[in-house]
Amino acid sequence: MPRLARASALVIESDADYRLVIAACVGSAGVQVEAVEAVSEGLRRLQAGDFELVIWGVPLQDPRRAHIVAQFHEETKVPLILLDESYEEARESFEAGADQVLPKPFVPGALVGAVKAALRGPGPDSLIPLASRIEVGEVVFDSGARTITHGQGSLSLAQREWELLSFLLARPNQWFPAEELVKQAWAGSHNSVEQLRTYVARLRRKLEPLELPFEIASKQGRGYYLVYEDIGTGKP
Repeated sequence: MPRLARASALVIESDADYRLVIAACVGSAGVQVEAVEAVSEGLRRLQAGDFELVIWGVPLQDPRRAHIVAQFHEETKVPLILLDESYEEARESFEAGADQVLPKPFVPGALVGAVKAALRGPGPDSLIPLASRIEVGEVVFDSGARTITHGQGSLSLAQREWELLSFLLARPNQWFPAEELVKQAWAGSHNSVEQLRTYVARLRRKLEPLELPFEIASKQGRGYYLVYEDIGTGKP
């Protein structure tokens, strides 16, 4: 019986000792690992090879952080985990397109959990991520590319954004407290309620230009609610 190919991850870390430790942790999650020193080398490897995940150890106070994260997000469709010594800049990294941000030094178990969460398959109760392409009215959802198209407009989402939106789309017009939404939409991850707020803000900004028939509402004390209009009637 042929063996199933393991997922492959690219580790980018300038410090040699840290690079070995990160690679060992990622490998313990059952993932094949390739580790490089420089971001430029990492981008070349991504263009030349097949990877399902990138882990970047961000140097202390690197002013290029947001630019590099945005470049990864634009040029690749794989999840990006940051290990960041300047964790206070996490919001900027999320805004630029990072899928997960862990403080550095990191807890090995947290990194292993983050890797497994980034590579896990879609949940069985969500219709959107289970199909490669779904059309609802004039809206097209493509889970392979994590894109949404409406009319002449199109946008791409990071993995965490896609997981959050697909979870809500499968359960329209239902309230979810923030803590419960974090647990259900990102089961097994280490995301926080504060990170959820950042993702929701990003999603709202991205979705607004497409004029889609749904929006993410929120209310203090109740949580989040996806208002979905009935296609063709305009009624929720």
